[in-house]
Amino acid sequence: MFKMNLQTLIGFVIGLVVVAACEFIFEGGSLLYSMLFFVTLAQGPITILAATEIVQSDWAKPYKKYLLSVRHMNFFLALLFVVFILAGKLNLYDWAHHPNAWLNSDFFAIRNVVLLLLAWVVANKYAKESLNESKTKTMWSLFWIFTFVLCQTIVAFDWIMSLEYPWISTLFGIYTFVEAFYAGLGLAAFFTYFKYMQMTESFGETRVQKSQMDMMTLMFGFSIFWAYQFFSQYIVIWYGNIPEEVAFLSSRLETFGNTLYLVPFILFFIPFWSLLSRKVKGNPRAVMVIAAVIWAGLLLERFFYLRPHMTLNPLITVVEFLAIGVVFLVVMRNGVSGETAQA
Repeated sequence: MFKMNLQTLIGFVIGLVVVAACEFIFEGGSLLYSMLFFVTLAQGPITILAATEIVQSDWAKPYKKYLLSVRHMNFFLALLFVVFILAGKLNLYDWAHHPNAWLNSDFFAIRNVVLLLLAWVVANKYAKESLNESKTKTMWSLFWIFTFVLCQTIVAFDWIMSLEYPWISTLFGIYTFVEAFYAGLGLAAFFTYFKYMQMTESFGETRVQKSQMDMMTLMFGFSIFWAYQFFSQYIVIWYGNIPEEVAFLSSRLETFGNTLYLVPFILFFIPFWSLLSRKVKGNPRAVMVIAAVIWAGLLLERFFYLRPHMTLNPLITVVEFLAIGVVFLVVMRNGVSGETAQA
């Protein structure tokens, strides 16, 4: 269940060495920026499949082994978080100098590493049950959904919200795991383009086309759902006009100005209007481009989250992001190979 092949382990070691070298030598919050993006890709795709199995639908079956292939990335993220702690990056958080019962260095480190490892354990168990078409796969899909929601909520509250302490938003956890699901649909769109021939060989072109339409219709729906969550968060802050809440937006408006409006434009308007067309939803190349746009929007949003609190060295950020990205590709490639062999 937890077996990783030699290539994956070597990728982990090389990736950790590169990231650790950057974090221990240079200043800035580049690792947090990369982790905030890849934690969505490590958990969102699995959640898509789990959701379909909870409702006992098999339309996503052509995507199954590809969506499950990302699960070992959760283990790598736990290792990255250890590097983040050892490199002293908790100094980025103001509360580290004034700890309390919840926000203190030891508890912060322990709960986040444990949650990422828990996500890895549950994802592996769920993947095993799902690939074997076990009778308990629905039960484990429920366990995964619960773990996913818990992990993404803690990511939202600990990694992002506590940077702005004492800013509080009870909607922010929901907003974050909706984005993780949205990012997972983007990965499914990439699989649609790069793995289309393999899927048609296994399931037939007609079924794959139907699965693609269903998957991209879900992406269209989540563009609306994301906009709903975005507006819900904004309207509560605007209408309440509470200083602790307004400060989060006002500080970023002062820093970035109207460029903040790029986030809803990229994450809602572009995918929404593009995916209204059935022709676009049925075109693997087009949906891959839309997925890339969505990922770009998520990366831009995370930049807006972090930049007021830390220096993001462009070169170090790119190096770390590419290093983690290569590890992610290795994990997916070997994950798909292992699941194919198991099947």
